[in-house]
Amino acid sequence: MVSDNPQGKLFVVSNRSMFQIANFVVRSLVAASLLFSAQVFAAPARLEPLTIGYSNFTGTYGPLWIAVEERVGTKYGLDLKAIYAGRVRPQQLLATGDMPIVLASATGTMTSHIVGVKDQVLVATITSKIGTSLFSKSEIKSVEDLKGKTVATGRPGAFLDATVRYVLRSKFGLVPDRDVKLLPTGEPYLGLQALERGVVDAAAMSIPYLFIARKAGFRELASFDKLGVEYPYTSVVVLRQTVAKNPDLVERFLKCIVEGTYIFKTNKAKTLAVFKRYMKGADDEILEETYQSTRPTLDEVPYPSLQVVKSALEMLSLQYPQAKQTDATLIVEPSIMKKIEDSGFVRALYKK
Repeated sequence: MVSDNPQGKLFVVSNRSMFQIANFVVRSLVAASLLFSAQVFAAPARLEPLTIGYSNFTGTYGPLWIAVEERVGTKYGLDLKAIYAGRVRPQQLLATGDMPIVLASATGTMTSHIVGVKDQVLVATITSKIGTSLFSKSEIKSVEDLKGKTVATGRPGAFLDATVRYVLRSKFGLVPDRDVKLLPTGEPYLGLQALERGVVDAAAMSIPYLFIARKAGFRELASFDKLGVEYPYTSVVVLRQTVAKNPDLVERFLKCIVEGTYIFKTNKAKTLAVFKRYMKGADDEILEETYQSTRPTLDEVPYPSLQVVKSALEMLSLQYPQAKQTDATLIVEPSIMKKIEDSGFVRALYKK
């Protein structure tokens, strides 16, 4: 083939050469296209941000903290974060729409149902063991000696308040607010401070403050766990409409909690490192005790228990008589946890 050159020279190209050039161009374009596609598909998928509100600094919140610190959520398309709710009850964050999922005791959810607001449900309960004891000054020898005395109970109407009322009345025959004055002290550590300063005669404390109280030499009058008290203690709470409209989000978060629990149970070093980050001020001995006492209480498959909720409603009926008529089946929503278990997800984690 011959082509005219503007400068009068001849540029000679054979048909074979033209074919080779065209073939090279096509192959180069295909290679470039494949490289671009690979880069596109290799790019990390956009993670969905999810912030969880939580209500306490006890060891049973470890699975959440571990899931955040170990970035477990990235496996399930979540950019997971956790925020301490402080004086705001986590369930209020659900009601305002600030957060779709919270981790808290079920007290707020159950009392909402008791008064007729039934939009919250428990989709999981990490543990029903409450790790709580009643401590007093050394001169008080028994729970019965608290008659006429003052007991610190944490936040008004919250978990400690509800369980102390139940234990005093049902286990020891003392009527709260008549035989024993209950003083809401707010944050858990404030109950310990009130006992140390003599503001109260006794205080109910959960882990890790329970170990701090023992170490300080206060008398342990009663262990609620030894008394057989079970409660939907550390629970995953959502709005009913979230389960209906976005079950996939709830499922992915529950997988984070299940995997966080697995890491808690199988990797002590990682768990203690997370404890140190979140439970500031607790020394290594307290963190070790918290780990050892919490580990066996965490459920590998954290179903919300209908029976435990029924028992808790019975406890609350001492304060709210209408709790006896509250339908516990409307409080628990086990379907998503069942789906996760049926899929073999938990068995695969623990290699059972």
